[in-house]
Amino acid sequence: MAIPIKSVPILTGEIAEEFERKAQEREQHPAPGLSQEQEERIAMIMKQMREFKFPWEKK
Repeated sequence: MAIPIKSVPILTGEIAEEFERKAQEREQHPAPGLSQEQEERIAMIMKQMREFKFPWEKK
């Protein structure tokens, strides 16, 4: 038994214009990224995760 495919909503009118305006605004003024401190902290945590050994794996 096949499952019907739901139709994809299409934005029109004022809602579509507002969506497009906001998308263009965000494209020109992207949200700030991570600070240098945050990137370093993430890198440190990722390194610790890669190097983690369970107690029974240690020799």
